[in-house]
This record gives sequence, C-alpha cells and structure tokens, in this order.
Amino acid sequence: MRRRLHPFLHACLSLPKLRPWLGVLACTALGAHAEVALTEGDFFEPVPVVLTVTRLAQPLSDTPGAVTVIDRETIRRSGARNLAEVLRLVPGYLVSGYNGANPVAAYHAPIDDFGTRNLVLVDGRSLYSSTYLGGTNRGMASVAVEEVERIEVLRGSNSAAYGANALFGVINIITRHALDTVGRSVSVTRGQAGIADAHVRLGWGDATAAQRLSLSHRSDTGYAFVNDDTRQTSLKWRGDFQWSPGVDVTLQAGVTDSRLGEGLIGKDGNPLRTVSFHNRFLSAQGAHRLAGDEQFKWSASWDEDRNRDTFVSWELGVPVVVGSSFDDRRLNLEFQHQMPLTDTLRWVWGAGWKEDSAVSPQLFNTSQRVRNRETRAFANAEWRFAERWLLNAGLFVGDDESTGTYAAPRLMFNYQWLPDHTLRFGVSQAKRPPTLTEQRGDVRVSIPLLLPYPLPLLQSRQLLRPERLSSHEVSYYGRWPASQLSLDVRAYEERLSGQVGSQRQLDRPIYFPWDVTKSKPYYPEELINGTGLQVRGIEYQLAWEPHPGTKLLLNQSFSRLTRPSAPTPEKAVERLPPSQLTTIAWLQQLPQQWDFTLFYYGRSSMTWRTADARLPNAHRVDARLARPFQWNGTRAEAALTVQALNGDQVEFTTKVPSVFTRRAFATLSMEF
Repeated sequence: MRRRLHPFLHACLSLPKLRPWLGVLACTALGAHAEVALTEGDFFEPVPVVLTVTRLAQPLSDTPGAVTVIDRETIRRSGARNLAEVLRLVPGYLVSGYNGANPVAAYHAPIDDFGTRNLVLVDGRSLYSSTYLGGTNRGMASVAVEEVERIEVLRGSNSAAYGANALFGVINIITRHALDTVGRSVSVTRGQAGIADAHVRLGWGDATAAQRLSLSHRSDTGYAFVNDDTRQTSLKWRGDFQWSPGVDVTLQAGVTDSRLGEGLIGKDGNPLRTVSFHNRFLSAQGAHRLAGDEQFKWSASWDEDRNRDTFVSWELGVPVVVGSSFDDRRLNLEFQHQMPLTDTLRWVWGAGWKEDSAVSPQLFNTSQRVRNRETRAFANAEWRFAERWLLNAGLFVGDDESTGTYAAPRLMFNYQWLPDHTLRFGVSQAKRPPTLTEQRGDVRVSIPLLLPYPLPLLQSRQLLRPERLSSHEVSYYGRWPASQLSLDVRAYEERLSGQVGSQRQLDRPIYFPWDVTKSKPYYPEELINGTGLQVRGIEYQLAWEPHPGTKLLLNQSFSRLTRPSAPTPEKAVERLPPSQLTTIAWLQQLPQQWDFTLFYYGRSSMTWRTADARLPNAHRVDARLARPFQWNGTRAEAALTVQALNGDQVEFTTKVPSVFTRRAFATLSMEF
C-alpha cells in the first residue's frame, strides 16, 4: 500500500510527530462516510468564497490549494496591533522580526527576514520595496488593522496567478468598502512598553459614491534591550464609486511616515540611530460586469518609498560613513477578463506591466536611477469535467528585463467524494527573478586620505539566475455544517533551488594601510545563487463552534527542512524552522455582553539566521477581555489586552538580547 504513495508523502509519514496526526486525519476522512444525515438546508449553507487563489471567485472546496480566511471580527477580538501578529492564526507562519520595529511573517522557512518571497496585496496593490531586498515588512506594517475587512492567505506557491513575488504564498488584505464605514469612529489604545495608538475615521456618501478618510498613529518601545522604538503615522483616503450600472471604480491614496529605532548597543559597526521611512501611494481599480459571470477588471498603482539611514561606523578602526538610504518607486498596470466558456468551464486571463526603480548611491554606487521592467500574461481555468472532479490549471509567463522569460505553471485536481468533503492534489512550479538590489547591488564606502579607492562591501555578480521552486501538494477540505465544524489539511513538499544569498569573497582579501602586519584581512561579500533547500511537512486548521457564542480554532504545522547541496555542515544547519508550530484560540461571548478571547502560540526550537543563535522552545499566551456599551447614543467598546501573559519571550536571536516583554494595554473604541 505504501509503495503507491508519492515519495513526499513517504517523507511526511517518516516524521515521528506526524504519525498520530495523520491517523486523526485518516479517521476523520473515513468518518465522513458515517456522518449523520443532514437536512437540505445544511447542504445549501454557504461556504466561504475567496478571490485570492485563481483570480476567480471560488468556494474553499474548489480552490487549488489550502486557504486561511481571517475575518474582521476575529482580527478585532485577537487584540493584534499589526498584521504580522494576525498571521499567527495561519498554519505554518513564523512571526518575529530582527527588532520590534520590523515585524515579519515568513511561511515555512526562516530564510526571509523581510518577507521577500510572500506576495502581500492590499486591495490588489502589491506591497514590496523595490530595494531593501524586496521586503514587504514595512509595507504591511503601514496597514491599520481597523481598516481590514478580511485577510485571505493561500498557503503555498501561487506564482501561476501572480508571478514572481508569490513564490511561497499570497497574503491578500481586503479593506472595508467605504459605504460600510459611513459615519465617524475613534479608537485609542494606551499601555505598557510605550504603547500609544490612535485611529480616527470619517466616512460619508451613499451607494453611488462613498468616501472614507482615516488617520492612524502607532507607537511603542519595541523589544527590551534593543533600540527599536516605533512611531508611525498614516493618512489614507478611499472612494468607492458606481459610475454606471455594472461599472464600479475604487480610488485610494495615502501617506505613511515612520521613525524606527535601529542599531545595537555596543556595536561600533551598527550604532544606535533612528531611521526615517516614508511611503506614499495612489491606486485605482475598476470592474465592469457584463452578462452572466463575464467581467473586465483593470488596476493601476504608484508607490514611492523614501528611506534615510546614514551613520558612522568604527568597525574598521577608523570612522566610515555608511548607510542604506534610497528613494524607490513602483509602477504597476494590469488588465484581466473573466468569462464562462460553458456551464462547466470558466477562465480568466490578463496581462500586466510593472517597473521597479530606485536612486541610491549607497546601494548601487551610482547617482543614476536604476530600473527593471517586467511584462506578464496569465491565464487560469476551472473545468468541472465530471460530476465530482474539478480541474484547476494556471500559467503565468513573465518577461523580466534582467533575467529573461520565465514561466510558472500549476495543475491541481479536486475530487469531491461527498458534499462538503474535497481532496486536492497537484503540482506547481515558480520562479523569482532577483530584486533590484540583488541584480545591481554595489555597496562601497570611501575612507578619505587612507584608501585610494572605494572599499567594496557587497556586490552582485549580475549573473544571478531566478530562484526556482517546485511544489507537490495533497490537501483535504471538509465541513460538517450540523456541527459547525471545518477542517483543512495540507501535506506538501517544496524544493527551492538557486536561493540568492551572500558569501565572503575569500579569494579577494583587502589589507588596510594601517594594518602593517596584515593580520586582519577584510573580505568583501558577493551575492550569488547559493544552496537549495527542501521543506516537507503537514499542517492543518480546525474551526469549531460547539454552540452559539463559542468559537475554537486549532492550527498546527509539522515540517522538516534539509539542504541537500549545502557546501559545509555549518551551512546545512543555518535557518532551521521549528519542527512544530501550534496556535489555539478560544473566543467566548460571556453573559452581560462581555467578550473573552484566549490565544496560545507555541513553537519548537528554531534558527532565524545562524546556528549559534538558536532559539529555544517558546510558548506565549495572550488574553483579551472586552465589553460593548452605549454612551449618549454612541456605540462603544472597552477592551483590555495582555500579551505574553505567561512571561517575557526571546525573539529572533539569542546572540542579541531581544525580548518581547509581557505587556498590557487598554483600548476604547467609539462609533458615532
């Protein structure tokens, strides 16, 4: 029997901690046949519909992959102050940050300190930096959780629909329609660790033209023993307009200004300082609905980031001015056409163009703007070729100016052996062309009067190949409407080759004039296509409402990362994910309108960067108690949240004392 399984399922079964959970899964799947008879109303109970996976609206049972949906109510009751904290509710996501001012969420493997390999969308607009290693962490931090309607997270590669940035998955953030926020609201939060947040919103209009203006501020002192204070202010506007019957247009604009603490105590090469980061954006989207399910969509967005980070380093024994200041810009245009071909076949196709550009003498060794453009075309089809079988096929083709043409295909079969019970299996491939910094990076510093030439610190070979990811997946989605229970399980194997990273150029030692004995040579670093990795594992999410007012969520993931082509044993053990992640949430409505939420987050030991900074097992408990009330005709809610209720938590690395301290904060929200 085992001989008939795919090799990566054998690998999953070989993980000792997975065996009991696979037994539970098998019993659950078999138990579906013995489920008590359901009424007709149970079968027609709505299944959550998502837009993220294929660009077609699909119920979760039809998607070609595992999806987590987090609604506005769950986000509010979680007590999370930023989106990275919300993603703890998604199986397999590692949430931390090299300091408290730069929170990051990485899926599966901790190879991504800045969120480069996850596509983050906010109302269809991509959030990433054209420089700064292509990171999404600062863009995601600028989104106010108060504005979010829901978050859809596809766990696994989705480059077949969205291209290079969706290598490990898609985080699709959908903010509230302006018509849903007509009126005024104020929210104020104060608490320990310097927490001082505020959000003010004004909405006006009607069904044909609704607008929203919001101002938000977030600040705290970050981790203990680290210089990572955060002060961030955002002003955003959204307008939703019905230009004519069947034609809707959404316009958005915003600015975010951040002051972020940076640097390490006692580190001459990374002194204490404050980094200035500024973002502004414009976006427009349109939807033209035709007869039936046919529709056209278009979008255009413009983003500009300005980062200022310059400091004096004494690491070489003399004062050297270094930094990573930049001005970057992102332009994106896209068009798509969705149409049904037959009663059993529908598809969506489209094309787009984007340009990433930046000016940064410090990062590119030139005062000229560096650019990279990409054109793309994509198509995704959904074909119900038999009563219980559904085929999802997708293909994305991109033409990158620097690395040439690449393709990302996907083929997934869904077999619905019972109503509300679906088995999914398939394969996909993805490629990620290097970012601007990876393609063109040339970081140098000058030491006047001491060195006759600039000193290279980090350089790109400019021969980098795209990273390539090959994925195999078997997953299951099941619902028991009578019991208000749902279960989503995913088993996978992912192979990443050509991972872009840096290494020391040992064949190019640099000896400084003041080191007459040549005892301490300096070795510059270069960006290369390094080792590959393989991740195998299984994860599941279970949601259960045993009775009205009670909701239980349980997520777990088990994984194993190996580096088959690691050049040394030391490289093979770097950046190891936890073998187990667990999230348990209990959301309970109490008498007298009180609302109580308890969250548990647990993970086994892991390594974010180097083997000598391994983090031990961690367990964190958050709790929130809230009560709505009326005050002079105003709807209001008072809440008290305690994070790390069970004690302080070590974050990211043990080499630098980075501690998330237990903290309590109170929130008062009012809607007029």
